[in-house]
Amino acid sequence: MLLQPLVMHLSQLLRIIVGQYFAEFPSILIVYNNSASTTPLQLEYLSALELVLRELSKPIRLQWINVAFLKDLNDLEDQVMGALNSSVTEGFITILSQTHHFIHARYYATRNANVRLKDKRYLFLCEDESPAELLCMDILQFYPHHLMVRPGTETAPTGPTGPHPDPRRGGGASVSTKNKDDGEGGAGNKTTSPYRDINFELWTQKFVGAVGNLDALLLDAFLPNETFANRVELYPNKLLNLQRRSLLVGSITYVPYTITNYVPAGQGDVDPIHPQWPNRSLTFDGAEANVMKTFCQVHNCHLRVEAYGADNWGGIYDNESSDGMLGDIYEQRVEMAIGCIYNWYDGITETSHTIARSSVTILGPAPAPLPSWRTNIMPFNNRAWLVLISTLVICGTFLYFMKYVSYRLRYSGTQVKFHHSRKLEKSMLDIFALFIQQPSAPLSFDRFAPRFFLATILCATITLENIYSGQLKSMLTFPFYSAPVDTIEKWAQSGWKWSAPSIIWVHTVQSSDLETEQILARNFEVHDYSYLSNVSFMPNYGFGIERLSSGSLSVGDYVSTEALENRIVLHDDLYFDYTRAVSIRGWILMPELNKHIRTCQETGLYFHWELEFIDKYMDKKKQEVLMDLANGHKVKGAPQALDVRNIAGALFVLAFGVAFAGCALVAELLIHRMDLSK
Repeated sequence: MLLQPLVMHLSQLLRIIVGQYFAEFPSILIVYNNSASTTPLQLEYLSALELVLRELSKPIRLQWINVAFLKDLNDLEDQVMGALNSSVTEGFITILSQTHHFIHARYYATRNANVRLKDKRYLFLCEDESPAELLCMDILQFYPHHLMVRPGTETAPTGPTGPHPDPRRGGGASVSTKNKDDGEGGAGNKTTSPYRDINFELWTQKFVGAVGNLDALLLDAFLPNETFANRVELYPNKLLNLQRRSLLVGSITYVPYTITNYVPAGQGDVDPIHPQWPNRSLTFDGAEANVMKTFCQVHNCHLRVEAYGADNWGGIYDNESSDGMLGDIYEQRVEMAIGCIYNWYDGITETSHTIARSSVTILGPAPAPLPSWRTNIMPFNNRAWLVLISTLVICGTFLYFMKYVSYRLRYSGTQVKFHHSRKLEKSMLDIFALFIQQPSAPLSFDRFAPRFFLATILCATITLENIYSGQLKSMLTFPFYSAPVDTIEKWAQSGWKWSAPSIIWVHTVQSSDLETEQILARNFEVHDYSYLSNVSFMPNYGFGIERLSSGSLSVGDYVSTEALENRIVLHDDLYFDYTRAVSIRGWILMPELNKHIRTCQETGLYFHWELEFIDKYMDKKKQEVLMDLANGHKVKGAPQALDVRNIAGALFVLAFGVAFAGCALVAELLIHRMDLSK
């Protein structure tokens, strides 16, 4: 058993730490080892901790994990993840001989747990573990608010650079400040010093700074007289001032959110992630880029950026492969990424507070002028034409019947014989002439062929007359157009293809169970800028276009201003979402970034930045045309002189009449020859 003075002031140390830094948490997870191999100091840690927890005035949910009952590290991982998923756990205390096992288990839970709260504080109660070895773990970059407690060590003075006695400690004991680069006799290494009961050392990882982020840092020492040697903050806020710590960010070029390009050294405004590449720097511009640049100014971090080019969001796939910017997030080559990113992979990445509203719709072809030969059949639908033709037949038959009744009643004057076929034919033509507001055919046209030819001429003339009298402006100068495909539902029914430079445009709706979204996802194509530029004038092809939160529209450079003249913007959206920054899961700076994003939104900075970069990087003429299209306004062209195409309807009727009359004439000649031969 340890000396009594050690035990007494150990309880006081834990009372201070737990009472000041853990008492306000709703839940604390305690991982310990109560097996036969447990050392006396670990037992004293456990006894003192239980005593302190019983003394707390406010009830706290406590979860205990005894690793003595676990088979291996996998069981510890499952236990830790289960504890995190069952409650809001913000405090963690460990009493283990090998604390790194818990750290690995905690990181496993960070990557896989459903509940993803940012942990508040960690307390590692250790005995023989070296701070230089434990605290240099990369995983601790996810949990910077930790405190390692271990028995103090005593080493003899070694000269000007060695440890020196502290007059506040009894017996001339001193706290070593050697780090992981020191020799075997340095602080944190196992020792059999008889003065190990003099004090407890309090260690943490440096975390901040441009270099040496993984170095162990001695914060303070707790002396036997129950006082701290340096009286410093045991859990300093390492996130407030990062002291030029590097922040690795990935970004694409997508106006106006981010514009990220490599430029010669000295011409950029940020440094690349790989400084070993000579003669290179980056320009990092855009509304969301400004969010990250100002964030680094507030928190004093060194922004390093990786450029992924235009539209190269990349993806993370079911077989655990990945590519592009999001792939580097998944592989943890960068800490976070930004650039019009939606909540695509929330299950395996960390997403920030929403930044800007973004919606996707389609830039489709404008209604095309209808062929002018359809002028004669456009006024009525099929049912109306059927009713009209039936009316003509009924009226013509009734007129024929009236003529026959007149003949039978001897009202026809000198008519000797009633020719039924001729009377019926004449009645039909008279009724048709009345319907088209033309005089009836003269009696000298006593054959079917000339009469039908006359009827077609009359139809052509009335068509021209109506064109000039009633429909000149709407039909000739500005011809009728086909029905516009101006909604998502109509576009799905049309079956037309649409395209964008990246598959990420439809990632949000690829798994949708709505039929319209399924159709649009199937009809989506990915092509490069060259191909998209070539098909931008096609009359049955669309392009993905984005509505920005400021009300402007964003379309790629592959659509020229000239191509917009025959385009329309659909009235509704395929979907909308909010852009975010995305990071590796468990990124410790995400709460601070969320606060910064909200500040930028509340002060109107983001809205101002978006308008600024729209004006700076987007073609003003194209923006004016896009806004006119979105508002349904289309500039009409100047009146044009009529040409043959404008009267094609009348010419079509005339050609049809000539052809049909010619066929009728041939048929009559054949019938006449047959009669003569008989």
